[in-house]
This record gives sequence, C-alpha cells and structure tokens, in this order.
Amino acid sequence: MSNSEQKSESKQTVFILGGTGTTGTSIVNGLLESGKYHVILGVRSASLSKPAILKLQERGVEIRSVELSDSPEKLDAVLQGVDTVIFATSSAEVDKQPRWADAAKRVGVKRFIPDDWAIPCERGTMKKYDQKAAIHDYIKSIGLGYTFIDVGVWTAFSLPADTDTSQGMFPPSISHIISGSGDIKSATTHIPDIGKFVAEILSDPRTLNQYVFCWGEEKTQNELWEIARRVKLELTGEPLKVTPKYESEAHVVERAKNAEDGTFAQVGAEYLLSLYAKGNNIVEKAKRPEFGGALDARELYPHLKVTTVEEVARTLYKPTAQA
Repeated sequence: MSNSEQKSESKQTVFILGGTGTTGTSIVNGLLESGKYHVILGVRSASLSKPAILKLQERGVEIRSVELSDSPEKLDAVLQGVDTVIFATSSAEVDKQPRWADAAKRVGVKRFIPDDWAIPCERGTMKKYDQKAAIHDYIKSIGLGYTFIDVGVWTAFSLPADTDTSQGMFPPSISHIISGSGDIKSATTHIPDIGKFVAEILSDPRTLNQYVFCWGEEKTQNELWEIARRVKLELTGEPLKVTPKYESEAHVVERAKNAEDGTFAQVGAEYLLSLYAKGNNIVEKAKRPEFGGALDARELYPHLKVTTVEEVARTLYKPTAQA
C-alpha cells in the first residue's frame, strides 16, 4: 500500500448528495481544502460525464453512480465504507431522505446530515420547515447518529442586486422588497463559508447528535441597504440603481395565507414572515429549546474567519471592466 493510500484510509470518508449545487459545492470545497476528508459524491448516471464531475475527479473526489430512488440493496452498496452522509440536494428531494437514512443505519454510517441549510424555526411556522423537522424525527427514531445544520440566509441573497428592475417577491436580493419595518435582525452567511463550517463540524465530537447554527453576521434589512448604498458609492462614485420597495407585515401575512399549498410563492412568503416579522433567524433564538437548542458555530470555532456583509458587498458592487 502506498503512502497516499494509507493517508486516504486514515481520513474520515464523507458521502455527499447534491455536491454540485450551490450549497453542495461550498461543502465539497470546504472539505477538500481542509485536507481532513476523503470525499465521495453520489452522482446520477446521466451526469457522470459532465465537466463539473470530471473536474471534481481531478481534485481527488471519488464518484459513485447512484439514483436517489435506487433499491435498498444499491443504496447499501454505494454507502459501503462511509462515515458521514450529507444531503445537499434540491428541497424537492427532501422526501427521499428516510430511505437513505435507513441504508445509512444498516451499513453503519456514523453521522447523517439531512438537507436543512436554512433558518432556525419553530414547528408550525413554515410548512417547508415542518417537512424537514419530520425528517429529523425519523432519523432520531431509528437511532442513527446525526447533525442538523442551519446557515441562515445567504449574504448574497440578502443584499439588493443593483439592477434597474425587480423580479418576483423572493428572495430580497431580486425583489428589492423590505418587509415590515426593516429593523428586524437576520443572520447571513457567505456561501463559501458554509463548507468551512462543515469541515470543522464533521471532525468535532461535540456536534454529534446536535443541532448547529452557522452564521456570519446579523443585520437588519435597513442596515443591509445602507451598506449596499455606501459601498456602491465608494467603489463607483454612483448611487445604487434601485430603491427599496416596502411591504407591510400584514401584506406578508396575507400572501402566506393565500398562497397555493406547496408552491414557491408559499415558501417565499413563509420565509419572509419568519425572517422579518417573527425575527426567527438569529442565533439567540436558534439556541432556544423550542428551536432545537442549537450550538453556536462561531462559539465552537472562534478561529474561523467569517466573511462580513461589507466584504461580500465589495465583491457584489465592484465595477466591471468595460469592453
């Protein structure tokens, strides 16, 4: 056996589903950059030859072909030798997770991280959260080791996109809507920082069978817009092209109430209600028992440098080179 093979065998083996999506890419990068993990991606057969997959193989990622709905026997085979399973697939695939949890339990996986990656919440507030909470209950019921991880809202989704027009009602970056007073704090995390947090969490025995909340900064919508205005003016000498549109809390409540069940409109309205009316997306609430009793990732890993909102804004509003 070569030295490289021995080194690989000593690393924790992490199997990721959804590893080429936005969150999944951050996780893969964080794990690879840490140097502490052997990373395996579960990939649909139709995607095996895609350039993104081939590039990951060049970086040392192992690829295993599998479909989310494969037979129990196939799932057992694909999870052989795996220490940790991470789901980072589309939210539409949440209902596939119990079958994978069963397989993980059968083959001796030590830790299962389901598809959360969102905001702290109480049950009965958001239907999408309740769906995820049911998965949590199932994982616990079968005695499978777990870590539940939330990351607040992506910082780039919280700052206004500097475009002439607005789109839709969610996320705030493209809707340009300030919901309610604009003075409710909400936690944001820069997307690349998600993987850095995960790389710490997976090697930390304190996080096994715990809920962990990862975050960078807590800012109100008014503060986010003020940062955007200031940074854009400083970098370009010009004001933002857009101005905020204001929506009352009562209107957000009405939209959530009237949205068709299961639609993106419902998910978006319920998110806004939880974020900017109830003020759920802060570390202080995440720590409460009714929210799951989260561990604070920034308290666990004080050495980890998080990216500030201003740093993201300086990238977002940086002048583009003229042709």
